[in-house]
Amino acid sequence: DNIQEAIDYSSDGDFIFVFPGTYTGQRNHDIDFLGKAVTVRSIAPTDPYIVAETIIDCNGTGGGFNFDSGEDANSVLAGFTITNGNEGGIYCTQSSPTITNCVITGNKASEGGGIFCYNSNPVITNCTITGNETIRNTGGGICCYGSSPAITGCTISGNKATRGSGIYCEFESSPVITNCTITGNSTVGDGGGIFCLDS
Repeated sequence: DNIQEAIDYSSDGDFIFVFPGTYTGQRNHDIDFLGKAVTVRSIAPTDPYIVAETIIDCNGTGGGFNFDSGEDANSVLAGFTITNGNEGGIYCTQSSPTITNCVITGNKASEGGGIFCYNSNPVITNCTITGNETIRNTGGGICCYGSSPAITGCTISGNKATRGSGIYCEFESSPVITNCTITGNSTVGDGGGIFCLDS
């Protein structure tokens, strides 16, 4: 019932299995991988029912998960619903984790309501990123600054931002977007689906 503590005590190569339930409270949001090559996953990441029942509920305090210590593709997050963050669902800076089979919904942030990437190249596969928004500006679903994520098989829908409500790209970002559905996102500015500037 304390996901951060499990990561704290883990070592590279470990798997942390999280059973269905709603995880909330101080050590169950802003969960930091601490640069470790570990897998944090629900008990069945490809089962939509299990994903829907394995919930990181930030309760409007902070965000869901942080990757900010040089994590690479061997740091894996799989099979969670991440919701109610006021600093976004997932935050990546100078890291390239693997994020798969997650539902990232109902989060807010100044930029990158669903996933924020700064100088990061995460692998994002089979995720649903929906109903997120930015309070101030860019990237309701995914925001990329100097980042080149690989985004495959994802649904990015119903997100809101001033620019790039689905995906926002700036500062020489070069995402690879494959077999995705980007639909029903809304903006008062440019790029309801995808916005690219110097990218």
